[in-house]
Amino acid sequence: MSFASIASKSLALALLAGTAATAMAADLPSRKSASAAPAPAVSACAESEGIPTDAFGFTTGSDVADVGSFGPSLTYGGAYGTRVGTSNGHGLTLQGSYGLFPCFEIGPYVLGSFINASAGGVSADERTYGAGVEMKYKLLGRDMHGLGLTLVIDPSATRIDPEGAGRFTSYNTGIRLFADKTLIPNTLYAAINLSQDLTWTGPSPYGRSSTFTVAGSLAWQMQEGLYLSGEVRHMRAHNDLGFGNEAGYATYVGPGVFWQATKQLAISAAYNIQVAGKAKGEPGDLDLTNFSQHLVKVKLGYSF
Repeated sequence: MSFASIASKSLALALLAGTAATAMAADLPSRKSASAAPAPAVSACAESEGIPTDAFGFTTGSDVADVGSFGPSLTYGGAYGTRVGTSNGHGLTLQGSYGLFPCFEIGPYVLGSFINASAGGVSADERTYGAGVEMKYKLLGRDMHGLGLTLVIDPSATRIDPEGAGRFTSYNTGIRLFADKTLIPNTLYAAINLSQDLTWTGPSPYGRSSTFTVAGSLAWQMQEGLYLSGEVRHMRAHNDLGFGNEAGYATYVGPGVFWQATKQLAISAAYNIQVAGKAKGEPGDLDLTNFSQHLVKVKLGYSF
């Protein structure tokens, strides 16, 4: 198992104008015309129709938390299937997201995972734990520009403890763009994600790797608060921080579902299966060295 392959947004103001007119007759008081009402302030993050960020499966929408709002979430991630032997991974991420100021959301998190793996009858189990902070800034709003666009920076550190192979520390920085658009109001939505994850794995000298991901998804609101989605994601692994020295690639497809169970509680789930791929220097039509064959995500989110 390769440790280098482990890991993963203006406010515009309106001006008020007024005019005054004075009566010419001496016996009439002077009068002023009524001042114009102030135009409503507009913001890149104030949308007339919100789209749940988790309505697109593994792909993410562009909306950010309102100022002062807080919401914790718990996410389960599963990864199954490898080329040699067996590999079943299970991870949990606990995150709290807070709207710090207009258009900006900060989300610190802690994570832990366990991989039950074996190859040739030899156990290769692995445990990890770590923490990070996801920072989102919304650059464009759908109401203002027809397209929602959010920039995300996500640094994290993870301790990796593989059985019989010492301990490793992995430092990861994710740089992402989340875009979404309303295709049919209250019915159909689209999202596109671009992501580059840069990873240093050590001890020193630290190995360098990266994973580039492009993803697209459509979400259909079949009834209020209930969304079904379908997505395609393409991922490429590299043994450096850029786009050279390619290690392999994989393409995933799969469905997702999002349910706003109550005003505060939301539940979402997604499944991806690898349908095409190639690991450099290895046989087979899938990359099961750098990526898993099956991916699962289940998320519970609560907002206050």
